[in-house]
Amino acid sequence: MPPTDAVRFIIITTPQEDVAARIDQARRTVCGIGDSRAALAYPPHVTLRTGTLVPTLQLADFLREFGEVVGRWKPFRVCTDGLWQATYRDRELMKHLVGYRIHEDPELLAMNERLLTFTRWRASNRLRYEPHLTMAFDDLSQEGFDRIGRWIQDNPGSLPEGFEWRFDNVSLYRQEGDLWRPYHVWRV
Repeated sequence: MPPTDAVRFIIITTPQEDVAARIDQARRTVCGIGDSRAALAYPPHVTLRTGTLVPTLQLADFLREFGEVVGRWKPFRVCTDGLWQATYRDRELMKHLVGYRIHEDPELLAMNERLLTFTRWRASNRLRYEPHLTMAFDDLSQEGFDRIGRWIQDNPGSLPEGFEWRFDNVSLYRQEGDLWRPYHVWRV
């Protein structure tokens, strides 16, 4: 948890409501099969860059300065690029993730690079960008991960082949209780 005098933000883009509802339905299925809940604390989203940890007294400065970096952009298409299952190291723990890869369109990669130029209050040094749409992660056990993999293999077509939406927002979300909620959203 961040110190009480700082606010942690994730920097994401969220799909339009109709697409978000379809993604949420699919991820609830996946989380149910894998007995995982962590992903459901977040809205369906694609992370745009590493998050921030901003001192409370500097929130107004952060919003102004980060907003200048966000700037303006022309909307572009975001689309998934196949289901993805991965195991990764998080400090000393091995963790599992199930999701969709996101097609690495030049506009999305350019947005990531642009947002990374803002380095103040960066919460982590992780800069490698692997755009994805998480369905289950963090609290997903090896058994749950394996169950999901078998279910996907045994039930082809049960999950949507993919999703597509218009990139029209850069959003800051912060944790409120058990859920991540919008704090500030820049729209096209």
